[in-house]
Amino acid sequence: MTITFRPLSELPVKDASELWNRAFEGYFVPAAVPLDRFIGRTASEGLSLEHSFACYVDGEAAGLVMNGFREQEDRKLAWNGGTAIIPAFRNKGIGRALMNRNLELYEELGVSQANLEAISRNEYAIRLYEGVGYEQIDRLLIMSTEQPIPDMDDTYEHPYQIALGMAAEAARLPFYCEGEVWQADVPSLRDGESVAVFDGGEAAGYALYRRTFSMAGELTGIFLFRLEVAPGRTDAKAVMKAALHEVWQPGETCRRSAFNIRASHTLLVELLTEMGLATTMEQVLMVRKKE
Repeated sequence: MTITFRPLSELPVKDASELWNRAFEGYFVPAAVPLDRFIGRTASEGLSLEHSFACYVDGEAAGLVMNGFREQEDRKLAWNGGTAIIPAFRNKGIGRALMNRNLELYEELGVSQANLEAISRNEYAIRLYEGVGYEQIDRLLIMSTEQPIPDMDDTYEHPYQIALGMAAEAARLPFYCEGEVWQADVPSLRDGESVAVFDGGEAAGYALYRRTFSMAGELTGIFLFRLEVAPGRTDAKAVMKAALHEVWQPGETCRRSAFNIRASHTLLVELLTEMGLATTMEQVLMVRKKE
């Protein structure tokens, strides 16, 4: 058995998209996407076709891995945006070979930290990643509700001020920092929005979210990606409620979802649960740091 690799940038984009769909056949959640969505996700998530690659066994396509890279101060961060094996080649050691080649690539590119997510039920993938040095550092919850959000009282113990803007504007807040959840950071939310909460002119918290609309301009969905409170505040729950009042727009009728919320963010998870959101899927957040 001869295993070879080829950068996805050398394939016609239609072939790369078809390989993605074939490799994710029978996955835990539907992952197949049409060509335009494959192209859109590659761009919006900052995935590099040059540094993503297809895997071949004796010349036949067997799987792929997609990677994204970001510079954070003096270090390079990598994200595994999808690893999958075509069903006929599963359980034959191809996944391990694919990950070993990927880690060689990270070494060549000077990656300091590599992050990925895996569905919690996918024990095989988790064992594979742990076998090449990744560690689980948290759980990520996907929560949602179709029911109306209770109308939250918008009078708070403190007279908070609210500033609405684009997601990128949150990066200017003094306590904003990049995290390990790739899709919850500003670069992945170019069309996202932000709510900043101020208390007497001092930044108290912020939320990052995205809204979707129908062709007729009707609001169809609101997706919360991140909600942070300035360190040391004793009114964290009130700050979160102030931000969520703006994010959720209680008077509107639409689906509301919270995407990849860290389970360790217990106060936020409790508040979302109180508002009627239920966990629909869980992932593990895994990190591999260069020794």
